[in-house]
Formats: sequence, C-alpha cells, structure tokens
Amino acid sequence: MVVLAKLSSSISSTKTKCRRRSRPFDDHVVRVLLSSCCHRWWRTTSRKRIIADKSSFCRRYYMSSALASSTDGSNITTTGGASPPPPSLSSYSPVVIIGGGPTGLFLSSLLSQYNVPSILLEKRLPQDIHLHPQAHYINLRSMEILRHCLPRVYDKVLDQSPPIQDWEGFTFGSSVLGRQIARVIHPVRGIDVGQDGNGILSSSSSANKTSHAYKRRIQDDVNADHIDNHPNILAACSVTRPSHLAQNQFASLLLQEAQHMSCRVVHPSAELSHGETVQYVTEQPQSHQPKSSNSIIATQLMVQTNQRKILTNFVVVAEGCHSQTRSQHGGSWVGNPILQHLINVHFRTGLQLSQRLMQDKDRVGMLHFVFHKDVVGAFVCHDVQKGEWVLQIPYFAPFQDASDFTVSRVKEMVLAGLGVDGKDVRNDPHDDDDDLEILSIKPWTMGATVAKEYILGKTSNRIILAGDAAHAFPPAGGFGMNTGLQDVHNLAWRLACLIQQQQQQQQQDGTQNGSGDESQSYLIKEMLQEYESERRSVATQNAALSVRNYNRTLDIAKACYLNADHPSVLCKVMMSPPMSLIPMSVRQQMFGTAVKAAMMPLVNLQYEGNFYGDTIARNVQRILSSGGGLPLIFPRYEIGFSYDPTKKLHDADDTAGYHPKIAIGYRLPHLEVECLSTMTHDNNNDQDNVARTLTLTDIESQLKQRWNSPSAPRYCLLLYKPFLSQNMRDMAEAWAQDLCPFSFDIVELYSNRLQAMEKCRSDLQKNHPSIVLLDIRHQFLDLLSRGDDDVDVNRSFHALLVRPDGHIANLRAFKSPDPCSKEGHS
Repeated sequence: MVVLAKLSSSISSTKTKCRRRSRPFDDHVVRVLLSSCCHRWWRTTSRKRIIADKSSFCRRYYMSSALASSTDGSNITTTGGASPPPPSLSSYSPVVIIGGGPTGLFLSSLLSQYNVPSILLEKRLPQDIHLHPQAHYINLRSMEILRHCLPRVYDKVLDQSPPIQDWEGFTFGSSVLGRQIARVIHPVRGIDVGQDGNGILSSSSSANKTSHAYKRRIQDDVNADHIDNHPNILAACSVTRPSHLAQNQFASLLLQEAQHMSCRVVHPSAELSHGETVQYVTEQPQSHQPKSSNSIIATQLMVQTNQRKILTNFVVVAEGCHSQTRSQHGGSWVGNPILQHLINVHFRTGLQLSQRLMQDKDRVGMLHFVFHKDVVGAFVCHDVQKGEWVLQIPYFAPFQDASDFTVSRVKEMVLAGLGVDGKDVRNDPHDDDDDLEILSIKPWTMGATVAKEYILGKTSNRIILAGDAAHAFPPAGGFGMNTGLQDVHNLAWRLACLIQQQQQQQQQDGTQNGSGDESQSYLIKEMLQEYESERRSVATQNAALSVRNYNRTLDIAKACYLNADHPSVLCKVMMSPPMSLIPMSVRQQMFGTAVKAAMMPLVNLQYEGNFYGDTIARNVQRILSSGGGLPLIFPRYEIGFSYDPTKKLHDADDTAGYHPKIAIGYRLPHLEVECLSTMTHDNNNDQDNVARTLTLTDIESQLKQRWNSPSAPRYCLLLYKPFLSQNMRDMAEAWAQDLCPFSFDIVELYSNRLQAMEKCRSDLQKNHPSIVLLDIRHQFLDLLSRGDDDVDVNRSFHALLVRPDGHIANLRAFKSPDPCSKEGHS
C-alpha cells in the first residue's frame, strides 16, 4: 500500500512536470517511477531495521575486523560496503571524505581520533582497490606521523616490510640477473644530522669514502629493522626510518585502523562505505536544510550518491588525479600533465624463480634499471621473497599504443629484463606453481601538476582537495602518496578544531542550526586558506623535485646512448607534413622499426670486454660516482620543509643534509626527552601508559595517545626554563591565548634534572596538574642558539606555541627574568 500511494503521488507530479516541459508521458516513465518507488521503500525499511538494532552493526564490524585480521586484506569488508545503506535518506555528517585510498583512510582515522564523525565514500570495493601495488615508499616524515598518530599501523608496516637489505639498493645493468654495471646503496637505515641523502656506489672506490658514522650504522643495524633501538639514535635527525611496503598492503592496514577507530567515536560513529558512487556535490543554503541536519554553518554541502543524500559541513576530495568532484567545481591544474606514457605491468614470480632472484644478495634491490635490446624499463621489486614485482615500460603515443602490449609480448619483455631464459620457466596455465604470472597490464600517464586552488565552492569554500586530487608527481622520489598523507595530517586537526568549537558555540547560544556568526565564518576561511597556502607550497616544491628526479633517470639512459628526446622529435616529424600523409599504420611500423634499431646496440652491454658495452658501463658509473642518478633519501624535503612562505627550499642540492632548526613553520626537531609527569587539567592520563622516553617531534600526539582514547586536538605551549619567573610564565600564557583561538596544554621542558624533579614534587603538593619533560642530552639550548643571535639563550625564558601537527606556530623569548618586567622580546 505504501508503494502504491507513493507511486500515485509520483505519477501525478511527473505528469504535471512533463506537461509543463512538453515531454511525453508514456509507459517507460511509469516503469521508471515504479522501480524508483520500490527501491526507495526497500532502502527506508532496511535503514529502520538498522536503527532498531544498532548492536547488529557492532557485531558486523567485529566480524569484519576478525576476518580482516585473519587474511591478507583481500577479504576485508567495511562498515558501509556490505551492510545496508545508512539510516536516513538525508543523513548528516560534519565531514564527508570522497575517496578510499591511503589519503582518505588516513584522514578518517585522524578525525576519529579527534572524536569527529565522518563518512568515507569509495565507489570501488576493497577487493578491487587492494590489488595493484602502485606506490611503495613511505618516507621519514610519513613514518614519524604513523609512529606518533597510528602506532598500530606503524608497527605493522615495520613487521610486513621486507628486510632492509632487500630494498636499500638500486641496480643498473643489462638485466636483473645479467651483467650489473653499477649498484647504489642508499642510507635508509637512518640519517644523521647533516648527512646528505646520496647513496654509495658499491662498485667503485667511492664506496670507501662513506662517513665513519654511516659505516657504524651499517654494522650495528645490519640485522635490526626497528630504528627505535638504534645505538646512534641521538645523532639521528629522526626517531624513525623510511619504509618500503606496497600501497595495496599499506592501504589494507589503514583500512583496518579506520574500521577500528570508527567505533571509538562518540555518537554518531564514523562510517566507511565502499561501493557507493558520488554523483555530485552541491551547496545548499540554510533555508533548505532540514531541522534534523544539526547544521552549524549557514551554507551546507549536499553530497548526492547513487544511494542517498548526505548533508555535511566539509567535503574532502581525495579520489585521485581524475577527480570528478574537482572538475564539477571548476578545479584546474598548473604544470605538465603529460611527461611520459607508461605501461605498468604487475607480475608475480613463483617459488623457484624467486629463489633464483635471491641467490646473489648483490642483485637484490628496490629498483632495477634495465637496458636490454628487448626492453628498457624500471623493475620495481615490492617483495622479492613473495615474488611481487612491477615493471614500468615507456611508450610513445600515438605511434605506440597500450593495446600493443599483449600478455604474451609483455611476458617476453619481463623474462628478458629479468635475465631468465624462457625455456627454463614453466608456462603451464594449469600449474599452480607457475614461475611467472602476469597479474595486470595497465597504461598510465605520468605528469607533474598541482591544483591552482585547494579550496573550492562558490559560496561555501569548503570543498577541500587533498592527495592526488590536489597534485600529481612522477614516481621518482616517492613523494606522491607521502605528500597526500601529510596533506590530511595538516588538515585533520583544523577540521576538528573548527567543528568542535562551533559545536561548543552552538551549545552556549542554545540554538539548533547555529547563528552563522561572522567571526566563525572568518575563522573557517582563514584556517582553510592557511591549509591551502601551506600544502600547495610543499606540493609545488615536491613536484619540481620529482621532475628533476625523473630527468636524472633520463641522464642514465643518455649514458646508454638512449635519448628520450629522440622519440619525441620523431613523433613530431611523423605528425607533420609530408609524413602525416602516410597512413597511420605505416607510420606506426616505421616508428617501431626505428625504436628497435636504437635499442639493438644494447645487446653489447651484456658482454664484459665489449668496447661498446664497457663504454656504457663507464658512462653510468661516472654519473653515479659524481652524485648523479636517482636518490632515495631527501632529508630537507622530507623533514626540513617549512610552512613559512619566506623559507622556501632551493634546488641547489636536492640531497643536502638536514640541520634541525627551531623556527616558525618548521617541525619541532627530534630531541630525546624524558617524561617525568603527564597530568593535565582535561585528561588525567595514567603516567604508566606514556613512554618514559619520547621525542620532541609530535610531542602532543605522543602524550595524548588518541588511538586509545579519542579527544579534541590541542596546541602545545612549550616553556623552556619556566622556573625563572612566575610572572614570565603568566606572560607566556597570556601571549599564547592572544595568538591561539583554540585550547592548548602547557608543557614544561627542563635541562636540569633536580629542577625538573622539584617542579614535579611542588605540583603534587599543590595538586596542580602539569606536564614536565627533561632534556636528557641538553640539546634544546644548542638548537635555540642557532636561532636569533640577539637573544641571550643562557638567560632568556623561551615559549614555543606548537600546533597539533607538530609544526611551530610561533615563538617568543622573554629576555628579562625580572618579575617586575612587563616587556618581552619577540
């Protein structure tokens, strides 16, 4: 009866609309209306059952989590994918995340830690997302963030990553198992302060020129995969090290963590919905919002999917470089979207072939640059023990097409590049232990682009780009996924602060839909513009660096007498008259013949003693020994960048060493501190739950441990030598309150143990909560001395205002410890 009543109403209204628009009303329209009414009735009744039995949701979640933990991640289900749609046709969530890749999943977990509910929408199912490896390198800053914000994921990344000796090297040669002309070992076991990121050419005398500290690190850490136990940790520029894990495995870990954290959010819980496609996002004025939306902003956003409508305050677009939402709202790029066309081949080696590839440890590495007469490309070894590989093959459109790379042809190219005789490899499709399996062949276009605007929306300005939706880089250097993770680390605390502050204002005002206060709107605009300016600047730097890295790989090809400019010039000639008059099929054959002729001399590279091959080997070694080739570690770009627009990184030396600095915009440097007291006003943490020894980097995240107990983000007011004057302490707190519109915790840092212990005893007697840290190695004062020269660091009282993402928002040094003094020095 309900369906018939709704159908009758729909037919009546549709007839009126068709008559006004002069459109026919026939049987097809009636069938569409009937199908729509039935579908809506089914969804409404299904959602009512979910509301009536919320415990079933928790049971489904824990069952899916148990299933995920018992498999390799391919059978993971989400809270929103297999379950019926959410309760209401017009549901509400403060934040909607479009895209379920690493960037979107990481943002979901961070928001859940801040106790902010969100809805993540991903059109693909988990088993379809987590098939192809894609990115694989997690750099220093990303590993720091994982360690301090998602320690469960961090531990699993270290556990599941291959041993360091399997991926610290890059090789260059005629094939993986053939003649090797060079091998470079990169310092991925840990970087000291001031140490550059250049690798060591193991086949030349320059390998003996490595620093004593790096030699000691290699000897001490040869069997250790966890940098936290590093014997030379005090000289390190970071508390952790980079890692190597295929993106599909990494995304599975992030999905499990997002599922786990989604149920930790206080009502309403966060939601992860797979198989739900976003059709469009529109801006909706307050007058059109239903009262049940709990709106706190005058203009809301409405997300229309193939299943429902969702009202939200913020939409974060993290759906990749081909984002439909970005295009719908006029988002545009700057940069070069087409640097090179490539074929991405994902293949797996069987047990026997994998063992053969692992026999010689000097041939094992992360990247293998192969120059063979049948294939020129880069072999990416994700895990040699599991046999997970990817081959990147360049091709030149339109005279070469992706359809030319058939399974049989690609298999021949893979075997040639590995240096394996096809006769020795089993090729029985019915054999479960096939030595070589082509899993996928996908074309893709490499570009270097950055979005002109990160904040979209004509009236709301709250459609936010992050990850690949905001930038696309060449893979050289591994900055793509890492920049996306750091985007949302910069964004999550901003959204949480804005949403929670608005909710508090709403409760104080006693209004349901918010007052739309101009100061709140201004704060939202300011915070999001700050996100755009900070992250877009970093993305622009990383894009330029990635292009330079790509050009470094082309320099190696030129050393092999393969100039990438020549095919491009040939393509232009063939597209111009009179060559353009020749049929395309003929021109494609001519182009293929020219490419084969250019690659044919590479047959000499596999023979030692051959003049041509030896000349190529000397050319490549000369470039690598002088610091050329593709580096893997970029200390300044990974942990030494600043959000201060006046402190741009220069491209004079991309691999230059990192020197810690305490200044506005920089991340608070790694400094080993001992935690003596962790009591705070709002969160009486059990001191036993906090590690005794911490790093000053991301100190607030380590103290709060939101992965166990979600709470709002807070700034950190770090006071150094606060015992000098109570008046100075009060001045520092008032200074921070004037600068920071959000809550902050006071953290006291001492270099003298007796003074620190005396402070703890005094606080216990007065029942005054505080956080007290001890600078174990007395390094903080040395870092301060590298700052402003006009400040007497031995007498000054220092105050640092640190953001929730670990970057320094502001700092001040009060020169005089005199309680009567009211003036300070900025």
